[in-house]
Amino acid sequence: MRETRVANRYAKALFELSLEMEILEEIRKDAVLITSVCDQNRDFVAMLNSPVIKDAKKLSILSAIFEKKINKLTYKFLVIITKNKREKLIAEICRQFVIIYREFKNIITAHLETAHEIEPSTRKDLLTLLEDQTKADIELSEEVREELIGGFILSFDNKQYDASIMRQIKNLRKEFDVNLYIKGF
Repeated sequence: MRETRVANRYAKALFELSLEMEILEEIRKDAVLITSVCDQNRDFVAMLNSPVIKDAKKLSILSAIFEKKINKLTYKFLVIITKNKREKLIAEICRQFVIIYREFKNIITAHLETAHEIEPSTRKDLLTLLEDQTKADIELSEEVREELIGGFILSFDNKQYDASIMRQIKNLRKEFDVNLYIKGF
């Protein structure tokens, strides 16, 4: 909890600075890249978390990986974080930055699970409906799960609507498990 709060403060500082310098989109791309590197490479994260590896070595590794691939502001920010002994928070800071960015741009992620691929027209109608409902831009992620049999599950903004055949079958099983016969005579 404490680390998330600290990471959030760093992310807010980076966000405000990038907004002021009008390079918000570049910094968002950098944050996504850094998060991706941290998620895909456990050795890199272990190096950042290691108290044995010196700051100079960590800085040289960060330089070799990121210096030519990200914005100068983002790179300087990584250097400052490392010099302040907060390098283990780099991934969380980048995640928090993306969260702050999405809130600022009013972007909501919706997750749609279906039994079969949906038609493009249905996708468009769904996006329009969600955008009208939430008054936000919708980023739709889709997943095909054949075990749903039919229907869909839609999750967004801490809400879930389950209209799958699998859910209906589970509900029927619960109803059949209730014993209606009560011996009363």
